[in-house]
Amino acid sequence: MSDRIFEAFLRQQLEAGMALANSSDVLDLTPLPGSESPSRYIAHFSGRKGLVRDQRGGIVEFDKFVVGINFPEDYLRRVNIPQVITYLGPHPEPWHPNIRPPFVCAHIEPGSSLVDILYACFEIWTWNLFATGDEGLNHAASQWSRKQEHSRFPVDRRPLRRRSLRLEMTTTPGKEVA
Repeated sequence: MSDRIFEAFLRQQLEAGMALANSSDVLDLTPLPGSESPSRYIAHFSGRKGLVRDQRGGIVEFDKFVVGINFPEDYLRRVNIPQVITYLGPHPEPWHPNIRPPFVCAHIEPGSSLVDILYACFEIWTWNLFATGDEGLNHAASQWSRKQEHSRFPVDRRPLRRRSLRLEMTTTPGKEVA
């Protein structure tokens, strides 16, 4: 027996998620095969900076971030965040209070859209969104972030979606355009 409401939700997520990916130079979204209404995605973010811990223990900028997103059958009724978002790499030590591979902590309510989840992941990766009131998933990153100058964040201020520009050219009477 199929849940028509959940199927409609999944179709809507596919359409909205692909529209976001098509309007972004940063996001590559891949629905995983299985049905015409996919419930699983791989989201590749590249070209925007986040932080990682390098092999020598230094905190450095890195420009790739991949997550898996899954909508379990009961997603419209309850959310278990580790079932929904999974850090996939490529760096083994992403540096953020809300990430401890394979876990990513984001505020997700039942029925949150794919686009909202993608934005939340992007905002976490670029340090536009971080909480240090508690120790988070990555205690060391929480403590480190509290010691940083506030102006250090976000690490990357550029948007996820390309901004559209409306450019109009007008001529001034008596002036020719070359």
